[in-house]
Amino acid sequence: MNKKDAWLFWWTLYLTAVLWVFLGIFSLIRFQADYCLIIGVCLTLSVANIIGFIKCRKDAKKHFQQFATQTIASRVSSTIQSAFSVV
Repeated sequence: MNKKDAWLFWWTLYLTAVLWVFLGIFSLIRFQADYCLIIGVCLTLSVANIIGFIKCRKDAKKHFQQFATQTIASRVSSTIQSAFSVV
């Protein structure tokens, strides 16, 4: 994923939650309780989405670093073994 796609994804994720907050305030001002319930559910789901993606991003970085370390270590070890092995 390139930087522009990541930027668009994260800003869209955050702006969606901000939009729900704005619509919630607007529905409170107009005393529309039924819309407040719907907006509350949508806001809850948006925040859960944000939290989930943040946790996945952190976990993915950790797993990628572990994978890179293991791959490099196995490559180095196989190179050393092949250099000292007798054919």
